[in-house]
Amino acid sequence: GQCRALEIVNQGSGWVQIDWKEPADGGKVAAYKIQRSENGEAFADVATAIESEAVLINQPTMTNLTYKVRAVNKAGEGLESNTISIVL
Repeated sequence: GQCRALEIVNQGSGWVQIDWKEPADGGKVAAYKIQRSENGEAFADVATAIESEAVLINQPTMTNLTYKVRAVNKAGEGLESNTISIVL
């Protein structure tokens, strides 16, 4: 399934706290893959979470960062969530 309603909950210098809703369909989620891009196109994995929230530390500052999340289970990866952008 697709993670829903990805949003920024809190932020500081070099860190950001994000939150999202679990997929409404699909199988049981084993983990969430958090991905980041510094150009809005090439996304790389930056963290894995078990809960539907995460605090990402040691993030680049003074750069436009874009994040998205994918649910992962034994069937594979779900559709990507909405994207969010921030400059820390």
